[in-house]
Amino acid sequence: MKFFIQRDKTVGEKLFIVFDEQGREKYFVTGSKNTCFISDTKERVLVKIHRLPLPALKAFSISSGNYNIKFFVNTSSKTPSCYFFGNSWLIRGDILTNTFDVIDSDNSLVASHRVSFSEKKGYELEIISEHNELFCIATAVCVDIEAKVGEAKPLKMCKS
Repeated sequence: MKFFIQRDKTVGEKLFIVFDEQGREKYFVTGSKNTCFISDTKERVLVKIHRLPLPALKAFSISSGNYNIKFFVNTSSKTPSCYFFGNSWLIRGDILTNTFDVIDSDNSLVASHRVSFSEKKGYELEIISEHNELFCIATAVCVDIEAKVGEAKPLKMCKS
């Protein structure tokens, strides 16, 4: 199943809108860069994502129901590496260009993430394993939120 993740630039708490293949709104991502929620169109929170305060890594705790995984991104080298704890997934590709695949330990494709070239600007996420839909979307949101959502920065005073 294909989804399209688009940054929501309107005023409010929405960070991203996730559309299905027919262009219908399916999920909303709300909150901040440090804590965000994936909700359905009936505003039921389905996934919680917390950014963990680690100095050397970008780390996320993703929970849905009673299941929790951790997603770590090490950006200290020229080629960032990603790690999961709580499942047997791996990232293959380049998260800096938003072109990557999520694969299982048996090398089977779980999901594929690409920059979307369709009418809607954003990202295309094709999920092969439907029972992992929410965790695939959450993983894509973790990567996309780092690339697109900035922190509020204090204004610098200019000397005259």
